[in-house]
Amino acid sequence: MITNSERGSPLLRLADCVVGIPAITALAAYRRLTQASGRTMPANPQVIGLLKASGIGDAVILSGVIADLRQHFPQATLVLFSGESNYAFARLIDGLDDVVALPVRRPLEALARVRELRPDVMIDFGMWPRLEALLSALSGAKWVVGVKTPGQHRHYAFNLAVDHTTEHEITNYRNLVAPFGIESKSMPSFRSGSHRGRPLERRYAILHLWPVGANAAERSWPTERWFQLAQELKDRGQAVVLTGGPADVAVAEALAGVWRSRGLDAFSIAGLPAEETIVWLRHAEGVVSVNTGLMHLAAAVGAPTVALNGPTSGRRWGPLGARTHCVASPMIPEGYLNLGWERDDRFRNCMEAISVDSVIAAWNQLVGDYRVNEELLEASAG
Repeated sequence: MITNSERGSPLLRLADCVVGIPAITALAAYRRLTQASGRTMPANPQVIGLLKASGIGDAVILSGVIADLRQHFPQATLVLFSGESNYAFARLIDGLDDVVALPVRRPLEALARVRELRPDVMIDFGMWPRLEALLSALSGAKWVVGVKTPGQHRHYAFNLAVDHTTEHEITNYRNLVAPFGIESKSMPSFRSGSHRGRPLERRYAILHLWPVGANAAERSWPTERWFQLAQELKDRGQAVVLTGGPADVAVAEALAGVWRSRGLDAFSIAGLPAEETIVWLRHAEGVVSVNTGLMHLAAAVGAPTVALNGPTSGRRWGPLGARTHCVASPMIPEGYLNLGWERDDRFRNCMEAISVDSVIAAWNQLVGDYRVNEELLEASAG
């Protein structure tokens, strides 16, 4: 029953299923016997617990819903329970009174931390992990709401189960706060963090090459395509900055070195703290990323963001922002992932079908072709 960055592990998903489903079924029976399952929603909850124990991108998307919760319950205490993998970014979400990182590899310790809050209401934003459903139902909250996802058997102990949809993930999150009378419309936004100025004087583009979690290989774009893209961006006056998590530091620095030896102005900022990463994203001319947490973060801070989608559907998990563009694989334009960990070997190489030209066309649409702009300026000056 693990829901952190390890959610890509088939073994841990199996454990979550084999242990989690019977535990939830037994808990649901106990709650029915004690009439806990029949409680009504508190009219004016003073303490509201929110649970999202994995995913940087999920935390970013959730930021918009949290803004609407805060506006609706200005006097309530809002506490988000995150996992260790998304804590650094979750703590930057505006509107929260506290963020608590749960040690999800140690479920009993995680449960103790949740129960310390003594929430009136608990909102489980998980879509399939049973551990999140168990932690929510055992939180001691007077009323618990979560998602009923077909085939996952995680909803039995909730006071209210909201049907999972195949619309964008933010819709599932918005549906969970709708029972409170909240018509959630706010978009993800990150205004917190450092207020430093430009980290680099010259113009630069950010490239994020490395997805995490399940199907990481299938969601990756060939490295040589990234180099070709970087060459095109160089011609548009851009330095190239590689981002990544702590696990990507060595490979990002090595790749930047190879690219410099091939004539590019390239370097790595992989492994930087969340606040500093946000500064780099805010001042970038644009961001090109595989579909992962940094893509969502880039869109949320207002950076022009091009997302590369293969097995992932842009309609369901695309970046949310004023200046975003999804480039889908022509092999499977709507992707095949539903909960994020499915496999379909027919489309194992679907990212290879995305051309550099299609990515550059998306870049030009969002950012513009610097070469063309310079020629127009020179012509007007003449």
